[in-house]
Amino acid sequence: MSDEKIPKNIDFSLLISEQFNHLTKSEKRIANFLRKNQEESAFLSAGEIAKRLDLSEATLVRFARTLGFSSYPAMRSVLQQNFRQRVTHSTRLRGRLNELREGGDVFERTTATEIDYLTQALESIDRKALKRAVDMLREHQRIFVFGLGPSISLVDLMEIRLHRFGKHVIPLKTAGRELLEPLLLLNQNDLLFVICFFDQNPALRLVLDYGKKIGCPIIMLTDTLDVLLGESADVILAARRGPVGEFHSLVVPMTVINALLLSIASEEQANIMPILDKLDSLREQLKLLNSNGD
Repeated sequence: MSDEKIPKNIDFSLLISEQFNHLTKSEKRIANFLRKNQEESAFLSAGEIAKRLDLSEATLVRFARTLGFSSYPAMRSVLQQNFRQRVTHSTRLRGRLNELREGGDVFERTTATEIDYLTQALESIDRKALKRAVDMLREHQRIFVFGLGPSISLVDLMEIRLHRFGKHVIPLKTAGRELLEPLLLLNQNDLLFVICFFDQNPALRLVLDYGKKIGCPIIMLTDTLDVLLGESADVILAARRGPVGEFHSLVVPMTVINALLLSIASEEQANIMPILDKLDSLREQLKLLNSNGD
């Protein structure tokens, strides 16, 4: 493919994902570096990236040609165009919030940024995918929810809420051997809900591969990994959390989860309300017992 046939507005992450399985080991290192450092890489020479990765400059040139570019500078121009588009989009959205940010304290600036991300989510979240995810969550009684690091709080949220809806939830919140025994319980009649952001890791790869191997339906809530791992899931929910390299918020993915839960509650009121009523009754009994104990 010549440079003329490569549109300047191409999604570079998508371009990498399309070629990823055909890359050499060294080229995959380059691909992962560029994916994680797109903003910075747009302004680095082939020699600078080669030095960081301990590779030859010729390997960078071959990588660019593998992706369809005539040279490394031609590829870098697309990276720069992608960068300019992100900046333009963010500037347009943030312009509406300048009044809040100017002279504001940390809370105001943080709130304005979260509003920015949520505004972008209105465009990035596929409503059909969201509806399909709701249907899958309703159809399955036993749900495995995977998430590590900061995502554990999202796993806990889903576990608590879905338990109250009468679902059997098995959390997968560890990257160690403790993951293996509950994972063995997973079968093709279950649903696997995977929360993963930014980095691939062995535990994530194992869970996805095992789920796919046994034919278990999979929902993936992610930010940037959809282009690399999208084929591993039946439904992708793309919750963008801001530029790579910045402090990442959980507001958007949490909002997506809340939307899923509220949709389920709305459509399953006849089944869910009796369970919640029973929970309220048990709370009152516990409150009474505690007061009698005093």
